[in-house]
Amino acid sequence: MQSTDPRAPAWLKVNSSPYNRWRLTRGCGIEPETLRILLGKPERISGFDNGLVARVASAVGDRRAALLEIAGRDSVAAGLTAASSGRYDLLIPTVVYTGTEYGDWDVVLNNAEALAGRLRDRRQVDVLETVVLGSPVWWHAVAARFSGELSRLYGFSTTCIACHMYVHAARVPFARATGATAVIAGERLSHDGRRKLNQLEPCLRTYRAVLAEQGIELDMPLESLQDGKRLEELVGPGWAESGRQMRCILEGNYRDVSGEITAREQDLEEYLGQFLAPAFQAILSSFIRGDAPPDYLALAGEAFSSVLERRSG
Repeated sequence: MQSTDPRAPAWLKVNSSPYNRWRLTRGCGIEPETLRILLGKPERISGFDNGLVARVASAVGDRRAALLEIAGRDSVAAGLTAASSGRYDLLIPTVVYTGTEYGDWDVVLNNAEALAGRLRDRRQVDVLETVVLGSPVWWHAVAARFSGELSRLYGFSTTCIACHMYVHAARVPFARATGATAVIAGERLSHDGRRKLNQLEPCLRTYRAVLAEQGIELDMPLESLQDGKRLEELVGPGWAESGRQMRCILEGNYRDVSGEITAREQDLEEYLGQFLAPAFQAILSSFIRGDAPPDYLALAGEAFSSVLERRSG
């Protein structure tokens, strides 16, 4: 879809083919089937489309393939960086929905389409069609259902961390099914000196460890990049942080009234080790056993019960 933002880098302004112009005259740049998925947000993690899995797996073959996370500026910059690394032969753009986004899905899908076009022009890697994945039921089980009690036990709001773990983990079953060995994400430890709770070092370490336990690498090529000007060199000027992406209704809920992160390091480490990692490992292992979908809420509940037993003992 043609970008309507005059500040968008030229390469983000996807060429307006006759088909795209037809879509725009219909008032929406999203194909009907994709729009149906994004509006309904069905269970779409494993076993949802065997034909799609077969096509992607056939394209992967014995090539070095990774799922590329697509959201906003940082994920696009991560994709460009990974493509230049020489580590991959094939990238599969993926979009994962949660239960709390709002905004224009056209923008996210345009980011994916424009990035794919740029990578194809560079001829550094092959790029497949964008795949949409997600499970609000999974998101609810790990990020919402026990959030009140977890916040009481650990002293901070845990939802955003669980959400970031979810968007990485939600790609693992599809990666395994298609032969991809990595997920590429735009996580950064520092944003021009500003920290985010869900991107602190213990969190990134845990995300990486959970996926590694499942045989999938979490590649975060921007992890140590702090300078936003360097990002502009990658994606082009005029793309502000948090611009051209979906927003979340719970954004920043872990900060106090002055905007500071209140979580203590020990509390954070305990939450990650006692609840987050065990809950996600149990769910991902359930997929390996063939549960599609698993009983997300029961598995998260078992992890929470273990937290209570540990803390009461």
